[in-house]
Amino acid sequence: MTLVVGGELYDIVDMVGKGSFGEVARSCRKSTGEMVAIKILRNEGNQGQSAWNEVKVLRALQAVDTEAAHIVRFLESFQDSACTYLVFELLEQSLFEFQKKNNFSPLPVRHIRTIVAQVLVALAKLKELTIIHADLKPENIMLVDHARHPFRVKLVDFGSACIFSEACFIKEPYIQTRFYRAPEILLGLPFCEKMDMWSLGCVVAELHLGRPLYPGRNEDEQVRYICKTQGLPPGRLLCTARKAQRFFRRAPDLAGSWQLKPEVAVVGAKVTVGRRRYILSSLEQMVAVNMRPLLGAEQEALAERCDLHGMVELVQRMLTWDSHERITPSTALKHPFISMRQLESSFQATQYYQLCQQAAQASREDAAGATATPTVEEGTAFPPEKYGSCSAQTATTQMDNLSLGAELYVLLTQYEVQLGGAAIGTDVAGEAVGRWGSWGSRVFAEFCTVFAAEQQRQELLK
Repeated sequence: MTLVVGGELYDIVDMVGKGSFGEVARSCRKSTGEMVAIKILRNEGNQGQSAWNEVKVLRALQAVDTEAAHIVRFLESFQDSACTYLVFELLEQSLFEFQKKNNFSPLPVRHIRTIVAQVLVALAKLKELTIIHADLKPENIMLVDHARHPFRVKLVDFGSACIFSEACFIKEPYIQTRFYRAPEILLGLPFCEKMDMWSLGCVVAELHLGRPLYPGRNEDEQVRYICKTQGLPPGRLLCTARKAQRFFRRAPDLAGSWQLKPEVAVVGAKVTVGRRRYILSSLEQMVAVNMRPLLGAEQEALAERCDLHGMVELVQRMLTWDSHERITPSTALKHPFISMRQLESSFQATQYYQLCQQAAQASREDAAGATATPTVEEGTAFPPEKYGSCSAQTATTQMDNLSLGAELYVLLTQYEVQLGGAAIGTDVAGEAVGRWGSWGSRVFAEFCTVFAAEQQRQELLK
């Protein structure tokens, strides 16, 4: 079958993906012989909106070095009366497909690090551009060419992605795939790009366990699974969460605490045996899963165990109820598990350390210049011509936690504070501390630092 897209002829080899979003065809561009992937989206209903949204995000990514950023390379897009066609570089297979071919066997920790480091680079670049991916999962992390370059990956599928400034107050019920859905989405709280870090934490756990960490059949079960492993959410979150009453109720005491609502048995519901393979009472228990006994070369086993502890500690920092406490991509890239600092200092002489180094190197060899690590701190991410000249608004979009930044800007607007006036320090700081608890003052201090720098930059641009 031949497809004519924008005047270019493509021979469709086979269909490599199909879902509610449309279809993906492995195709050959006749003029060059290049193999590409063409995503075909119908111009109707939700698919039409999704296609328009994805094209918008992909165009924002066109200036990005996709090799260095580990993001799929977008080539072109065309539209006719029936469909929108998105043409991408052809990648090999998704992590989910790879897991399936290997019977969902747990992945060695050193390979998990290789994958996670690359996804963190991608998320750091998206954060610079204030883009939320909003559907991070094994199906959307693609292996480039596993035989030649083991575990080199790229992030794909921006159909659910959004620019933060256009989405910070949207309360959609079905953002993110359920198994990887962040607490702020489940509970109906303001959300930001840190929802992607929650999803990545779930992916890391899944690669280690061989099964999804929280495979809820619905949102109620999803919340219950998280609570069984991580405890109840902080009360300050539940007090402001729109959907708190769906899952929780006030405890019958005077302390104002919360508790899970009783589990309701559904008549006729099927019991899915083995759906949750590992029922953990804490995330720390992941250390004991798939841990090999200390046999033979003790230093080698100790090195691997040390690495496993580091990975679990990183997962704990990704999977926090409160998004404000969740680790950012740029900070995670400096975590001892990703940087291998602990291994280097204590186990540099081991073969395990050498294998870890080789695994990281193998994923980089096919991309010249792909060693760059984009972080939001290292660049001017928000040019005034793109995001407006208001120093306060621009400053809040540069804060570490974008949802709190957005709320803080609303407070500024409500109080009609004169920029640079003393009222910012009294009224808004007091409101922040009162609304956000003990760390409210830290949030405000962060805003003041960024705001001062932004004001100075605006003065220089005049």
